[in-house]
Amino acid sequence: MRSFRTTLGTSTLGAALFLLAPSHARADEPPPAQPAPAASPAGQPPKNNPAGISEEARTHFAAGVSLLQDPEGEKVEEAYREFKTAYDVSGSAKILGNMGFCAMRLERDGEAIEAYSRYLREVPDIDADERAQIVRDLQTLTVGVARLTIEVDKPGVRIIDVRIPVRGERVTNTYGPVTGKLDIGVRPGHHVITAKLPDHDDAMWEVDVFAASKDRNAFTMRPRSVAVAGPSRSDGGGSNVGPWVVMGVGGAMILGGAITGVIALGKTSDISDKCPGDVCPKTFDLEGERSNAKTFVRITDVLLIGGGVVTAGGLAWLLLSRGSTENEPAKAAAHARSKRPFPMPSAGCGPDGCRASMKVVF
Repeated sequence: MRSFRTTLGTSTLGAALFLLAPSHARADEPPPAQPAPAASPAGQPPKNNPAGISEEARTHFAAGVSLLQDPEGEKVEEAYREFKTAYDVSGSAKILGNMGFCAMRLERDGEAIEAYSRYLREVPDIDADERAQIVRDLQTLTVGVARLTIEVDKPGVRIIDVRIPVRGERVTNTYGPVTGKLDIGVRPGHHVITAKLPDHDDAMWEVDVFAASKDRNAFTMRPRSVAVAGPSRSDGGGSNVGPWVVMGVGGAMILGGAITGVIALGKTSDISDKCPGDVCPKTFDLEGERSNAKTFVRITDVLLIGGGVVTAGGLAWLLLSRGSTENEPAKAAAHARSKRPFPMPSAGCGPDGCRASMKVVF
């Protein structure tokens, strides 16, 4: 892009600075001090304040010139905004030269082409050297510009275009808010284009553009997903701790039944070993050992059956509590009627064997 730097270095800004300086002033020279406006005939503006240029437009224009001549460095983007505001207020075509100059420096080549073309077409008294330089700049811009068409499905989208050069710093331009479609002319290279809209996810498009190329992309703005907190379970009626405790107790009972079952089997095995064919040594208490073994068998039955019932009750409670979260008032009334917060298992053994039951109130 050396041609851009060369043309900018030799171009004049004087005619464009028509409000503050004579036409021969250069971009790298401060404009000479202006005398106070002479009194003009009634109904006619002073000569250094062309017709139709309001004081508001002059203020924005002067701010743009000052930003370009800032001692700490040119502030081209801010100056471009001031010149655009001055043009919007005044409608004066002479400001288009300043806008084209800034747009070219910002690599907003499509806007630079439009501004320079209208400037040459609508302003007849441009200095010959300045006109020749702008024509050369315009030819270079027109040959190299790449055209992008960007569509958005929602209004108010801001488009951020970042050109990533092989060398040097990135060049960023922001457009919008955009509604519908945006047509821009950009400098060839690798571009990362991001669409932003409040409360929506950013959408991105990466594209390599070339001189005189045309590319198009449509952005679909999707609402930003928000995590929805689940229902609170801090209250006693909605907590899942109780069912898990019940199932834990049932599991412990089953484990205890397994242990006592092993002991009962061991005692039965000892009786068989010491009393083969039911013939026991005189010192061996067969009845006592059999009674002891039966006790362990009964304890095993109680623990295994009871543990199974308690575990099943805890599981049923868990399923019922989850299923009733959508109808909390009905569940509260059911608990009030039952007076029992969870199924109550019962188990026992008698002469005829062991039995277990579970009562669930709905």
